[in-house]
Order: sequence, then structure tokens, then C-alpha cells
Amino acid sequence: MIHKNRTLYELHFQHRTVLLDVFMIGFSVFFLAIMANIRIPLWPVPITMQTFGVFLIAFFFGSKRGLLTIAAYVLAGLAGIGVFAGYKSGTAAILGPTGGYILGFLFMALAIGWMIEKGYGRTKLSVLKCMIVGEVILYVFGLAGLWIYLGNVSLLKVLQLGFIPFILGDALKAGAAVALFPYLWKGHHKLVNN
Repeated sequence: MIHKNRTLYELHFQHRTVLLDVFMIGFSVFFLAIMANIRIPLWPVPITMQTFGVFLIAFFFGSKRGLLTIAAYVLAGLAGIGVFAGYKSGTAAILGPTGGYILGFLFMALAIGWMIEKGYGRTKLSVLKCMIVGEVILYVFGLAGLWIYLGNVSLLKVLQLGFIPFILGDALKAGAAVALFPYLWKGHHKLVNN
């Protein structure tokens, strides 16, 4: 039986230590930095694989460790390590056009992780629900940040720059997640029972 309130991390690593947590979070920050730089360079917001990476991290870790991982990622960027899209770092990245999206990753990871802990993410439909909730949260923060950055522009202009170019990519990422993530639970279930 699949433990509905446990994350994949908790199921795979039943004897966890602080050292393991630190290693896995550090590895996940490195992974997210790679995903941030698989990109199509648009202005002012590039198309990247970051959102898929955040979803995967939240799906694997749950809310607390997922949030901690994204917080570590943001802090690494603020400390000058080029983990953001285009290998950017520093406060300029947070105050720039993508800053709202970066901050939105924190709340996206928290919400998706919480949903995973409540039993979502085991079926195709519930994975899709997680993706939609995460994307809505991300765009609320991302578009608000972009609007502030751009100054006196219309909502339509903000949507044209920060939302419309990403619809197809988000649909493809959601399709990949729906196809992949339920099988991670099934794979764990088979591994445990063999």
C-alpha cells in the first residue's frame, strides 16, 4: 500500500540524518540551477525548465524540505552564485523582471509539497491539479513582479510578456509530469514489495 501522507524522499530514505538532508538539498539546488539554464532566451523573461524542477523538488521532498531547498537556491543566488537563468545572481536578479517568479517558487514549492503530503500526486488527475495550483501561484507572483518592474504598462502587455509565451511550454511540462510522476509511486511500490 502506498503511504499517502509520506513523500518519496521519506519512503526512499527511511533512516534520514541531517547530513543526508543537507546533501540532498545541496544536490537539488545544483539540479535546479541546471534546469534554470535549459532555456530559450526571451526578453524580459526567458523560457526555462525551472518550473518543472521546482515541481519535481516539491513532489519528492514535500512542503518543508521543498521550501527549504528553494530557499537555499534563492540564498545561493543572492550570495552571488550564478544559479538563476542565464547564470545570473545577486539582488539584481531578484529586483529584475524574473524576481517575482523566483520568489513565487518558494510558495509554489510549499503549496505543491503540502498537496503531496495530503495524498495528491499519485494519479494523473491529481498530478495535473498540483501542476495547475503551482502554476497559478507562480504566475500571481511572477506577473506582479514583472508589472512592478515594467512600470506604467497595461495588464495585457504584462500578460503578453510574462504569461502568453509560456502557455505551450507549461502544457508540455504538465503533460510530462502527468505521464511520469504517478509511475514514480508505482515504481517505489514495486521496489518495496520485491
